[in-house]
Amino acid sequence: MLPAVRMTESSPPPRGAAQKSVKPKAESEIRLAGKRVVIVEDEGVTQLQLRRICRSEGIEVAGVASNGQEAIQVVLEQKPDLVLMDVQMPIMNGLEAARYILERFRACIVMLTAFSEEEYRQEAQAIGVCGYIVKPVTAEILIPQMAAALQKFSQQ
Repeated sequence: MLPAVRMTESSPPPRGAAQKSVKPKAESEIRLAGKRVVIVEDEGVTQLQLRRICRSEGIEVAGVASNGQEAIQVVLEQKPDLVLMDVQMPIMNGLEAARYILERFRACIVMLTAFSEEEYRQEAQAIGVCGYIVKPVTAEILIPQMAAALQKFSQQ
């Protein structure tokens, strides 16, 4: 049994003690690993990129869709933690699909779009989405935005 050592702020660590540089995590920090996402994107290359980014962060891809109608079906069936939703898609656009989904299921939806016009952003906000990202999307942009969206969603 080792003797107890009383530490003060000015006391050096005991000899042989490992010094750790551990940053305390913010209580409000959202962990994405283990979360489930549905990816709604009509461009195959972008869909693949989003899947790879999510999986590299430990996020489970619960489903994919390539238009708004498929999105509604997959999201309502899978009930994911997060939805990445393209705006401009065939059959039904992402804003219409998001509106329909949010009327039936409380979901954290992040819009992905090539449109940087303020009217799309305002419409998305009015619908109740939690995030809005202008393409092109990289992991350095997507991951913090997903975490911020989930943080916002958890506070609603």
